[in-house]
Amino acid sequence: MSKFKQFHYHLNTRKLPKGSKDLTFILMADMHNHVYGPGNRLLLEAVEAQKPDAVLIAGDMLIAHSEESFCPALELVGKLREKKLPVFYGNGNHEYRMRLRPEVYGTMYQEYTKGLRDCGVILLENQSIPFEKNGLSMRIYGFELDWKYYEKRNHAPFGPEELTRVFGNPDPESYHILLAHNPVYFDDYAAWGADLTVSGHLHGGIIRIPGIGGVISPQARLFPKYDAGHFQKDGRDLVVSRGLGTHTINIRIFNPAELSVIHLHPEE
Repeated sequence: MSKFKQFHYHLNTRKLPKGSKDLTFILMADMHNHVYGPGNRLLLEAVEAQKPDAVLIAGDMLIAHSEESFCPALELVGKLREKKLPVFYGNGNHEYRMRLRPEVYGTMYQEYTKGLRDCGVILLENQSIPFEKNGLSMRIYGFELDWKYYEKRNHAPFGPEELTRVFGNPDPESYHILLAHNPVYFDDYAAWGADLTVSGHLHGGIIRIPGIGGVISPQARLFPKYDAGHFQKDGRDLVVSRGLGTHTINIRIFNPAELSVIHLHPEE
């Protein structure tokens, strides 16, 4: 896989004052150590051309394997920071697994996250941080979904109270961006108060059938609802990346790797 495609998503919010300049966010997810050109030059040039206000990372930039290097992921985010871009990072299941299983991965997670922080990446492990731009008061959250929700035979209940337990209740006057790797629970993210949720995890459904969508999720569920693209519920938005890499199932059919560009406009 040597190419990726840019997907542009246009969102509106009443919380961005009328007459304000639009905001642009780059969304990256599921890169799994993939590289586009020497030093990821092709990807970095595409990001820089969009002149983004921030980069949102929704997890799985590396591969959780004791024999895998995390250097490609760390080098990429380091170069994004060299361009003075704010980078907000929420963990995916690969980062989370490394943190949960030190008996398998040793100090790999600690070394990786130290590298992130040393270059100025804002890593959000069930944490949030304020961010303001173009008159919009925002709060950005990184949500780590409990491991049981990634299991193939998972039937554990999930509800918006899970986010309330971690983050409390969101201020209705601010614009809330939730980095949540798994999009399956978007209805609950929206009910909690996330104005924009950004996710990945499903790799676009691996194989996409034109007019139908993605075929299978990592939990082996057919035709996942929130497979890729832009979705809305009760005035709240979800953008799901098809991912920039692959892992385990290294195929993509009618399903290009995705660099997501999110344009946030004042509501008409």
